[in-house]
Amino acid sequence: MSAPRTPTKSAGSKESESRNSRGSIGPAGTPPIGSGKRRSTAGSQLGSPVARSGTASVASPSGTRDKLNSATLKQNATSPVPAVKSATERVEIAENAQFLPSGIHTIFISSATQQAMQLCVDEDLTQENNAKMIDKEILLNDIQTNGQGSNFYEFQQQIQNYPENEIAIIYDYDYFYSQNFLICFDPKLKKFIENPPVTLPIQESDEVEQYVPPVPKKWISLGSEVEIDNERLILNRSLKSFKIKVPTRISTTLTPNEKFKDVDPDIDRKKNFISIEQYDDKQFDLRKMELDLAIQAAPEHRENFSQTIWRYPKNQWTQYEARSFTEDEKAKSMTDPELINMVVTSKDLFKEALQQNIIHDPFYIDWNELGGNLDGLGGPGDSHLKEYQSFSSIKQSRDKIVTCVQWHPTLRGIIAVSLAAGQGFDERTDNLSRINTSPPLILIWSFVDPIQPKLYLEAPDDIQCFQFSPTDPHIIAGGCVNGQIVMWDIKEYEERIRNPRGDHRDKDLFIPGFEDENFFQTPHIRFCAVSSIEHGHSEPITDLQWIPDHYQVTVQGLPTENLAMNCSQIMTCAFDNQVLFWETRVPRAGIKPLSKKEREIINPMGVPLTFKHLDLIWKPFLRVTLQSPETGTVEFAPRKFSIRETQGDRDVLNQEDKELFEKKKDTSLGQFVNPLDDPNKTLSQAKAKVLQNVDTFFYIGTEDGQLVYQDWMPQKDQDSTKFFTPKAAWSTIVVDGPVVALKRSPFFKDVILVAGGWMFQIWREKIHSGSLLHAAPLKEKITDVEWSPTRPGVFYISKQNGSIDIWDIIDRTHDASLSQSISSSSVTFLSIKVISSKQQLLAAGDSNGTLHILEVPWALRQPVNQELNLVTNYLERETERRAFVKHRWDLREEEKREKERLASMKAGIAPSHISTQEEIDIRMKSEYNEFLQFEFGVLREMGLRDENEAPTVTPAAT
Repeated sequence: MSAPRTPTKSAGSKESESRNSRGSIGPAGTPPIGSGKRRSTAGSQLGSPVARSGTASVASPSGTRDKLNSATLKQNATSPVPAVKSATERVEIAENAQFLPSGIHTIFISSATQQAMQLCVDEDLTQENNAKMIDKEILLNDIQTNGQGSNFYEFQQQIQNYPENEIAIIYDYDYFYSQNFLICFDPKLKKFIENPPVTLPIQESDEVEQYVPPVPKKWISLGSEVEIDNERLILNRSLKSFKIKVPTRISTTLTPNEKFKDVDPDIDRKKNFISIEQYDDKQFDLRKMELDLAIQAAPEHRENFSQTIWRYPKNQWTQYEARSFTEDEKAKSMTDPELINMVVTSKDLFKEALQQNIIHDPFYIDWNELGGNLDGLGGPGDSHLKEYQSFSSIKQSRDKIVTCVQWHPTLRGIIAVSLAAGQGFDERTDNLSRINTSPPLILIWSFVDPIQPKLYLEAPDDIQCFQFSPTDPHIIAGGCVNGQIVMWDIKEYEERIRNPRGDHRDKDLFIPGFEDENFFQTPHIRFCAVSSIEHGHSEPITDLQWIPDHYQVTVQGLPTENLAMNCSQIMTCAFDNQVLFWETRVPRAGIKPLSKKEREIINPMGVPLTFKHLDLIWKPFLRVTLQSPETGTVEFAPRKFSIRETQGDRDVLNQEDKELFEKKKDTSLGQFVNPLDDPNKTLSQAKAKVLQNVDTFFYIGTEDGQLVYQDWMPQKDQDSTKFFTPKAAWSTIVVDGPVVALKRSPFFKDVILVAGGWMFQIWREKIHSGSLLHAAPLKEKITDVEWSPTRPGVFYISKQNGSIDIWDIIDRTHDASLSQSISSSSVTFLSIKVISSKQQLLAAGDSNGTLHILEVPWALRQPVNQELNLVTNYLERETERRAFVKHRWDLREEEKREKERLASMKAGIAPSHISTQEEIDIRMKSEYNEFLQFEFGVLREMGLRDENEAPTVTPAAT
């Protein structure tokens, strides 16, 4: 915005001032016009558009025509008329209105209205003083009197809604916005028009700067002249000059007598302007090819050669004759006394060496024979995974991918596989009818019968994760794509899956001719209970885990001892930013037992009623909502999680607690029972003790590749007395894709392997300054990882190209020790199982629905000498390195703050002295004593303290 300018006498200066004052609002100019082009004007432009157009009426801004009386026409005829503008200027004036602010509008005010409201141009309003405030009631009276003939009728509603009493009217001197006036409905712009900014003149200083001539100094060479000489261009050969002459063309169309002249483009636009549009010339097609050309400055190079042509190239060599003694030299050397003496003295050594050669071969290489014949198939020297068995159902595994693999906790040779359709949301919607007709299944296989599964577990939707109960293997919990948890009870079929024979056909079970064909078919088991879809997860469940049997979690998040000693609580996570805790036991009130007839009515399908009390009403008892530690917003989408406590670990209990725990243990409650059969099998946790050593913090891997450290114990708000989930204690991005695996080492509870995208890292719990091992990104995307249960330094990584990498951090930490191809499609899940001390199996599921069972060789299952100590020392060294790095970071931050403080002290911003903690305590005690004296004075004035009583004062120094 520019300040008001004082008008000058000359017309040229006045016109220039009119050009330069278009960017301001106030007495000296009109409102800002953005980037509109400025044009010059001439003369006083006070007339209306009627006079300029030469017609009897004009169109108002609302589209209506203002009919003027004869007096108005006469008045307008006597008003000065602005200069006629060209067509280009008229178009630009019409475009200028779009740059007006939203609170300012153009308006045409006739001469009669100008006289009635004292807005006459060049009298009440001039180019320099171009704004006036009009009372809102005057404008409303004019609208009421003249109706649609009023110049302000278009803005009737805006005038009535205007909050203030006066409205600003601005005179547009040269019709820059296509009308003679502007009306303002913005109170802020009105204040700016009333009080425009004032630009103070620049005060020139009277002091005259004295010229100080430069003082010559002695030149000191710092080596720059050498650099200048090296950069100087030296010509080693003479320059060549060329003269190029272009023949002139004699123009046949332009004679020397012809001269150019100015033509108005508005008169005959089509004649003087020719538009040549772009087009493709098919006769001239030039292809532009990309060319990489390297240019290097180098001296002249010359190659010389002779006219000899080597027509028959051959390999040539030179042979020398071995040097030998002459006959005289031989006779002389054989009679040399020194040689004879050396042979005589070395006779015993030669005999001993010959005897040793007869007994032992000195050229035998022990390294080549190390390990004997152990490098054969199945020997300890072989480090490759071997295909032990594979499971695939022709009907059920078609177009399915393996989402989860779980070994049976107690039965050998039994493994369960969940299959899901590898489809997106749109494809699942299109094939919804097919999914409903063929429900998703979990296949339970036996190594005895690899052709036909033992059991089919039906699910309401695709299963993403499931797990056997560690204490009650006949109980299975699974997480669905629709966010529900499903429970199965296969206790009635344990005998079937335990039977070592495949189909029972070799046993005399039936009389010939009376066989039951259904006995040889795989049974389909329906789920016992499913959670409430309204109160559960709203996204697919990505991870599920049973809480260990030695403790349980209360509604307040407190870990207490589990007197039943069975796994009864489940943790789940999904993309809906939540981790939920579920309880599977019967409520304390119990359930009334049912008779056999009532049972048949309630359960016509014969499904076990173990979890009938949970079906369709199952709700989580604890919710953990993940919040960012910086912003506090919910922005984490959990994919995997890992708690510190593991099944069978009793380290959180001391010896005294273990003894008390065993005394309180109720052995009759060790298994799940049907509450409709025995309602007394409910457990009261009133005697349960809180376990202080259980860590309630756990790690979470998110969809965005983040690792989050979260506490599940809710906190109580002091104001509302409500419980809420605290913010995450720490979070950082660790991998370049969704976290697909978050596994703890079986040997180190605080060591976590995180994998996702193309990267994996090894972290240590509560060491958040960085990872202990950060490998370079792999060439293929990682799908899953698994620790070796017997070797602390070995872990397996499955990749999207169907291969498995075997890493041994004792051997190397920068690359995999072995990479082996397993399947032609992507390996989606890994699970390892120790069968015996001499056998270890690795299960790998792929995207074709096939489950590969691989036998782990001796070299990968048998730990090397002192391997646990070596891995422990490696982890300790890396932990000390991270502590050193954190110390250096803190030191650098302290140095940075110290530099900023010194810079602030030099600038006079910060105090020169930093108070110590003792000085701060003294100052705070002094301020507290002043407050006590002030409080005592107020209470004494109110009559609440005695006049002779002295205020209590705290000693300022100790």
